[in-house]
Amino acid sequence: MAFPVKSLVISQSGHSQAFILGDRWLRIQYNHSVEHSEVVEIIEVNRSGMFVREMLWKDFGAGLPEDIQGLKNGYYYKKIDQPLGNSLDYWFIPFNRPEIIVDNETMIKPKTPGLVHFRVKTCPVILVLIGRC
Repeated sequence: MAFPVKSLVISQSGHSQAFILGDRWLRIQYNHSVEHSEVVEIIEVNRSGMFVREMLWKDFGAGLPEDIQGLKNGYYYKKIDQPLGNSLDYWFIPFNRPEIIVDNETMIKPKTPGLVHFRVKTCPVILVLIGRC
Protein backbone atom coordinates (compact mmCIF):
# COMPACT_ATOMS: atom_id res chain seq x y z
CA MET A 1 0.00 0.00 0.00
CA ALA A 2 3.02 2.30 0.22
CA PHE A 3 3.79 1.67 -3.46
CA PRO A 4 4.14 5.06 -5.24
CA VAL A 5 1.81 5.88 -8.14
CA LYS A 6 1.40 8.92 -10.39
CA SER A 7 -1.75 10.76 -9.37
CA LEU A 8 -3.90 13.75 -10.21
CA VAL A 9 -4.48 15.79 -7.05
CA ILE A 10 -7.12 18.53 -7.03
CA SER A 11 -7.19 20.76 -3.98
CA GLN A 12 -8.95 23.87 -2.71
CA SER A 13 -8.92 25.48 0.72
CA GLY A 14 -7.14 22.58 2.42
CA HIS A 15 -9.39 19.87 0.94
CA SER A 16 -8.08 17.54 -1.75
CA GLN A 17 -9.11 14.67 -3.98
CA ALA A 18 -6.67 12.30 -5.65
CA PHE A 19 -6.99 9.99 -8.65
CA ILE A 20 -4.60 7.29 -9.87
CA LEU A 21 -3.40 8.18 -13.34
CA GLY A 22 -3.72 6.28 -16.53
CA ASP A 23 -5.50 8.63 -18.92
CA ARG A 24 -7.91 10.95 -17.13
CA TRP A 25 -9.99 13.70 -18.67
CA LEU A 26 -10.46 16.94 -16.80
CA ARG A 27 -13.24 19.28 -17.87
CA ILE A 28 -13.17 22.77 -16.38
CA GLN A 29 -16.27 24.79 -17.13
CA TYR A 30 -17.30 28.24 -15.95
CA ASN A 31 -19.05 31.41 -16.99
CA HIS A 32 -16.69 34.05 -18.35
CA SER A 33 -16.36 36.98 -15.92
CA VAL A 34 -16.88 39.68 -18.55
CA GLU A 35 -18.94 38.05 -21.30
CA HIS A 36 -21.04 35.92 -18.89
CA SER A 37 -21.05 33.08 -21.42
CA GLU A 38 -20.01 29.49 -20.81
CA VAL A 39 -16.40 28.41 -21.39
CA VAL A 40 -15.20 24.79 -21.32
CA GLU A 41 -11.59 23.62 -21.27
CA ILE A 42 -10.81 19.95 -21.88
CA ILE A 43 -7.52 18.75 -20.39
CA GLU A 44 -5.99 15.30 -20.72
CA VAL A 45 -4.07 14.22 -17.62
CA ASN A 46 -1.68 11.26 -17.69
CA ARG A 47 1.61 10.21 -16.11
CA SER A 48 3.46 12.70 -18.33
CA GLY A 49 1.47 15.69 -17.09
CA MET A 50 -1.46 17.84 -18.23
CA PHE A 51 -2.28 18.76 -21.83
CA VAL A 52 -4.97 21.17 -23.05
CA ARG A 53 -6.79 19.35 -25.86
CA GLU A 54 -9.84 21.48 -26.62
CA MET A 55 -11.55 24.75 -25.74
CA LEU A 56 -15.23 25.49 -26.27
CA TRP A 57 -16.96 28.85 -25.81
CA LYS A 58 -20.20 30.61 -26.73
CA ASP A 59 -19.21 34.25 -27.22
CA PHE A 60 -16.36 36.53 -28.29
CA GLY A 61 -14.40 39.25 -26.51
CA ALA A 62 -12.34 39.89 -23.36
CA GLY A 63 -9.65 37.26 -23.85
CA LEU A 64 -11.77 34.60 -25.53
CA PRO A 65 -10.32 33.07 -28.71
CA GLU A 66 -11.25 34.52 -32.08
CA ASP A 67 -9.66 31.75 -34.15
CA ILE A 68 -12.53 29.25 -34.18
CA GLN A 69 -12.15 25.90 -35.91
CA GLY A 70 -15.85 25.08 -36.04
CA LEU A 71 -19.15 24.72 -34.20
CA LYS A 72 -20.10 21.82 -31.95
CA ASN A 73 -23.38 21.56 -30.01
CA GLY A 74 -23.83 25.34 -29.95
CA TYR A 75 -20.22 26.06 -28.94
CA TYR A 76 -17.36 27.47 -30.95
CA TYR A 77 -14.40 25.14 -30.57
CA LYS A 78 -10.69 25.01 -31.01
CA LYS A 79 -8.57 21.85 -30.89
CA ILE A 80 -5.37 22.48 -28.95
CA ASP A 81 -2.30 20.40 -28.22
CA GLN A 82 -0.52 22.36 -25.52
CA PRO A 83 1.42 20.85 -22.61
CA LEU A 84 0.78 22.48 -19.23
CA GLY A 85 3.34 20.56 -17.18
CA ASN A 86 2.48 19.07 -13.80
CA SER A 87 0.89 22.08 -12.14
CA LEU A 88 -2.11 24.29 -12.92
CA ASP A 89 -3.96 26.83 -10.79
CA TYR A 90 -7.35 28.47 -11.44
CA TRP A 91 -8.90 31.32 -9.50
CA PHE A 92 -12.68 30.94 -9.29
CA ILE A 93 -15.47 32.99 -7.81
CA PRO A 94 -18.98 31.57 -7.24
CA PHE A 95 -20.43 34.16 -9.67
CA ASN A 96 -18.67 32.27 -12.49
CA ARG A 97 -20.46 29.01 -11.55
CA PRO A 98 -17.30 26.90 -11.90
CA GLU A 99 -17.47 23.13 -12.16
CA ILE A 100 -14.56 20.68 -12.22
CA ILE A 101 -15.37 17.34 -13.84
CA VAL A 102 -13.05 14.30 -13.86
CA ASP A 103 -13.93 11.50 -16.29
CA ASN A 104 -17.52 12.81 -16.69
CA GLU A 105 -18.17 13.04 -12.94
CA THR A 106 -18.49 16.40 -11.17
CA MET A 107 -15.87 16.56 -8.42
CA ILE A 108 -15.87 20.18 -7.29
CA LYS A 109 -18.22 23.15 -7.60
CA PRO A 110 -16.29 25.85 -5.70
CA LYS A 111 -18.67 27.76 -3.43
CA THR A 112 -16.16 30.33 -2.15
CA PRO A 113 -13.66 32.51 -4.02
CA GLY A 114 -10.20 31.03 -4.24
CA LEU A 115 -7.60 29.01 -6.03
CA VAL A 116 -8.14 25.46 -7.19
CA HIS A 117 -4.84 23.60 -7.60
CA PHE A 118 -4.32 20.75 -10.06
CA ARG A 119 -1.13 18.70 -9.64
CA VAL A 120 0.38 15.56 -11.14
CA LYS A 121 2.29 14.01 -8.24
CA THR A 122 3.73 10.71 -7.12
CA CYS A 123 1.89 9.50 -4.01
CA PRO A 124 1.61 6.27 -2.00
CA VAL A 125 -1.30 4.26 -3.40
CA ILE A 126 -3.01 4.08 0.02
CA LEU A 127 -3.25 7.89 0.19
CA VAL A 128 -4.68 8.06 -3.32
CA LEU A 129 -7.27 5.37 -2.52
CA ILE A 130 -8.56 7.42 0.42
CA GLY A 131 -8.57 10.57 -1.73
CA ARG A 132 -5.58 12.28 -0.10
CA CYS A 133 -2.07 12.97 -1.24
